[in-house]
Parts: sequence; C-alpha cells; structure tokens
Amino acid sequence: MNTVTFTLNGKEVSAKAGVSILEAARQNGTTIPTLCHHESLHALGSCWMCIVEIKGKHRFVPACSTDITPGIAVETDTPELYAIRKKNLERLLEHHCGDCSGPCEISCPAGCDIPAFVSAIAKGNDSEAIAIIKNDIPLPGILGRVCHAPCEDECRRHGVDEPLSICTLKRFAADKDIESGDRHLPFCKPKTGKKVAIIGSGPAGLTAAYYLLKEGHDVTVYDSHDAPGGMMRYGIPPFRLPIATIEADIEPIRSMGADFICNTVFGEDITLDSLKQDGVDALFLAVGAQHPGSLGIKGEETQGVLSGIDFLNSFASGGTVNPGNRVLVIGGGNTAIDAARTALRLGAGSVRILYRRTMEEMPANRTEIEEALHEGISIDILTAPTGIKNVENNLLVSTVKMTLGEPDESGRRRPVPLENSECSLSADMVITAIGQNVDKSVHEKQGLTSTKNGTVLVDPATLRTSIPWVFAGGDCVTGADTAVNAVRQGKLAAKTIDGFLSKKPQEAPAKFFHSSYGPRDHAPEGFYRRATPSSRAKAVELSMHRRVSGFDEVSAGFSEEQAREEAQRCLRCSCVSKNDCRLRELASTYDISQECGKEEHEDFSVDRGAGVRFEREKCVDCGICVRTLEEIGQEETTAMKLLVERCPTGALS
Repeated sequence: MNTVTFTLNGKEVSAKAGVSILEAARQNGTTIPTLCHHESLHALGSCWMCIVEIKGKHRFVPACSTDITPGIAVETDTPELYAIRKKNLERLLEHHCGDCSGPCEISCPAGCDIPAFVSAIAKGNDSEAIAIIKNDIPLPGILGRVCHAPCEDECRRHGVDEPLSICTLKRFAADKDIESGDRHLPFCKPKTGKKVAIIGSGPAGLTAAYYLLKEGHDVTVYDSHDAPGGMMRYGIPPFRLPIATIEADIEPIRSMGADFICNTVFGEDITLDSLKQDGVDALFLAVGAQHPGSLGIKGEETQGVLSGIDFLNSFASGGTVNPGNRVLVIGGGNTAIDAARTALRLGAGSVRILYRRTMEEMPANRTEIEEALHEGISIDILTAPTGIKNVENNLLVSTVKMTLGEPDESGRRRPVPLENSECSLSADMVITAIGQNVDKSVHEKQGLTSTKNGTVLVDPATLRTSIPWVFAGGDCVTGADTAVNAVRQGKLAAKTIDGFLSKKPQEAPAKFFHSSYGPRDHAPEGFYRRATPSSRAKAVELSMHRRVSGFDEVSAGFSEEQAREEAQRCLRCSCVSKNDCRLRELASTYDISQECGKEEHEDFSVDRGAGVRFEREKCVDCGICVRTLEEIGQEETTAMKLLVERCPTGALS
C-alpha cells in the first residue's frame, strides 16, 4: 500500500496515498470539524468548517476536498483557525432558526423531556411515555397533580389559543403505569456496597433515593412521621393528592431496594455519629421547611389560632379537627388555599381568606385559587391582620386595609396600611399560613453550618455541607419551595453523592448551544399559522356537592381519548435531532449564542411528503441532501431514510 509522509500539527506522520487531508488526519487520530461532508458523498468543501492551514504556503484550504501530498505541514487547530471556523458557523447560523429544546422543557426545573413524552402519548405508547418521564421525574403521579407547571406558562401554544395541559398528561401516563400492573422500573447498576442515609421522605429525599438506587448504592430513608411522603402526605389534602397516589409513586422506590424507617427523629433517635457508626458512607439531609412562620402580631398565640401546617398535619394524621362555623385563613400561598378548602370540607359554614396583596400576586397555584373561589370560599384582598383576641369564646381579628407602595426585595409592591381603614372580623378558628421556615436547631445541633436565613449552608454546585460526607437539599436549603424544585435538588444531590462515593471528579455541566425562536409568543408567524386552533382538554371533576362534602379527589384526570387528543395539540417546537445534531455540536464547541428574530423569518415553512418533514428555517444549505439524491437516485426506496440520517441540522426528520 502506497503511503504519504507529512507533518500533522508539528508531528511527522503517514497516511494512505490519494486520500484527503480530512481522512489522513482521521487515520492519525485527529478529528477535523466538518458540516457539509459525508464519507459516502463526493466532497465540496462548501461549508469551510474543515478548513486547515498549509504551513509555509500561507494557505487555508478545506480538508475534505484537498488531497494529502508528500512533505506538506498541516495545522488543524490554531487560534486563527478557531476564529475562522467560528465566523463561518455564525454565517451559517444567520439563516438557521428553530427551538433546539422547547420552552416547556427548558422551564421545567427537573429537566423533563416534555415534547418526547407528549409525543409518545399522542402515538398511544404509554409505556414509552412513563419511561421518558421517569428519566427525570421519579414521582410522576404526585407532580402530575400538584406541580405549579412553569412548563405550561411557557408553552408556545399560547400564541394560538391555550397552553397544552402538560401536568395532566404526566398524570395520565403515571396512572396508566399504575393500572397496567407491570410498573416501570429503571435499570439499576450492580451493588456497590456503599450505604447512604436519607433524612426526610419528601420529594427531595425520595428523588435522591431513586437515583442513588439506580447507581447501585444501598439507601435507607428515615422520617419522623408515621409514613413516608413528607409534606406531600401531611401538608397537601387528599382531594388534591390522594394517599394512594403517594403510595403508588413510592412503591417503585421500595421495589428498587430502599428501606424506609419511620417515626424516627433526626437528632434524637438517630444522629450523625450513630449513623457513621452503623457504616453509613454518605448522608443526605432533606428535612424540609416545616416550621410555621409568625404573623408578628399580638394575640397570635391565642387558643383557636392554628398554623396551616399544624392544621393540615393534624387532619392528615387522623386527629379530630373541628374548625367551627366561621374560619378565617391568613395568607395567600398553597398552604392557605389547602387549609381553607379543608376547613370547608370539615364542616365550616363560612371560610374567608385574608391576603395583604392583590389576587394577581397570590403565590398559590392559579388553578387552586380558582377552585377555592368556585367552592364558595371568599378572598379579602389588600387586607392584613393587626391583632387577635378572644372575647367570650369568639376570636376577634383586627384588620386594616392595605394599598400597594414601592417594590420590596421580592420585586413585588410592598403593602402599606391605609389610614382609618381598621375593621374587626369574628371567627371560631383562625388559621395562619404566611410561610414556612427551617428549624435550624435540628441541623445546628449536629454541627452543620447555617446561612443567615437559618437554612443549611451548602455548596450550591454539589449540595455538600460543612461536613464532607453530609449533603443537604430541598426546602431545608432553598427555604419553602415547590415540589418540582425539590425534585431538582434531589437529582443534583444523588449525582454529587454518587461522585463522592465513587471518587469521581465533579464535572461542570456541559454547556450546549441552544437555538431559539425567542420569547414564548414571538416565534415566526408561520409557526403559529400552521396550527389548527383547538380547545384545551378539561378533566372531569366531581360535582360541587360531592367535592365539598368529602375528601375524594376533585379531578378524575383525562380519559384515554382526551389524553391522545390533548397530546396531539403539541406544536412540536422541540427539535427531534437536538441530541445528535452536528450543527449544534459545532456551535457548542465554538461557543456561539443564537436567538432567532421573528421579523427575519416571515417565510417560515414546514413541508411534509414521502414520510419526511422539511423545516426550511433549520436548513443551512450544506448540500448533503441534494448530493445524496444525485448519487443514489430519487427513485431509491432508501433515499428518504438516508436523507434524514445524513441531515446535519434536523431540517429533515
């Protein structure tokens, strides 16, 4: 075999004679970036991504269409070449437009591949859907009911009619998995012999357990309550989140090998020292934020005044709770709404919520606010309590009307009392729900460092505490937060704990190029014109009489027909080729940022035919598809498949 000797990046090497510089470099273990090249097609060198420098001749040539010759010196990676390639990419990307990832999945704190599972449901493949969901969310039945759904807020369907009902579709997939009798269980690696203790069985603790079990570690979950679930079980009423759903989401974690030990208090029944003596290699603290916030007004300790957390916990634990006829709830979050709706079901004749800001600023889920109003609960906005006293077994709550002033540290306008607006309200029970705090005494007694807010101090990148083998996450680190954010923390904790146990170096997350149509409602007009308007599916709900007279779940979710139709409303803005797109890979390597402009893409089009979808906005005119058709002929049955496989940008799918 004839060979050619040449210099590659300063080193003398050899390659088969008659091949291109691109191939000669590959034979010697050096990869030169390219976009328009395909080994089965004649080379054009049109994209100029494979440009190299011929030393001594001051020439830049495309490596794919230039043959190797004896004695030449080739440089493939210099600052000048990097700059030229980056400029070429930017030129190509000027006319490329599309969402690599849909706004829904980008906004999901847990990173769920929403377009993929929705597509699976649309096709009737429910087992595939639950597998996709559980790659990122191990508690789909729970989050399908109680997630605050930031994904739906960002759905591009807003630009047509109503957003996709993503949460209910997630619930549908979870419920179908349960009904199947053949639960989805992930692959678990062989046992490592490492032991992890998790304190707290809320969403963060359960999520960490799931992913640590997948890595082969032994996991024991401790909880102070009678049963696992944390605030999901003891803080969310069953008409929103049935106990059976919580148990169903926990069951796979049990099947994977988790041990649950309840009625065990951290700092009393078990300590860091006792766990270490038992051979625990790492600990994840996920105790949540279960300490009620204080109103800071006179009389809040009066008998008949309960915190929302204690009220809901007492009911969930089977205690006898009699709210009386008149109930006042102070607060505007989910706990306040849940407490109000629970009091109504326990027999209260009148339930009023007092909130010091406007309805638009209430932090509770919008759906839950609407449900409360629908059930007859009244909300007094711009109203704040100033004192509580007991007058002849009647709770008298002094209030004042508020107006909104300048923004505070949260960015919301600060409520300011209005002069001469004082008023008194009577109640049999007052429920306070103005926030939840972390009981810092729990972790400080174990030697863990606190932040100034009383949460556990951790390295935000690893969730490692001041004690190297102890990690912490969820509400005890972030403060009271949503369930899906706790899932995100649990995933991060599992990843870093696994790295700690296996002594893997902590790697920074890969930074990927992301092409985007821009803000939610600013995709090209053609993107929205191709969608047929259709109403958002509405789940069947209990009648008013049945819902307020008991604790059965209000929503029945979607029927199979509804789920298929709702899933088909998805606009498919996420690119199906995002994980193996050569253009995206190169753009990530060369650190290019790109956002499409609506006004620049008025000719947006998506064409379908012969089983292929062509998105003109994603095409960069590399020519691979044209050359493929020229060389194999348009009548070949394999042509369409090859076109899709060879397209480097996802324009063909």
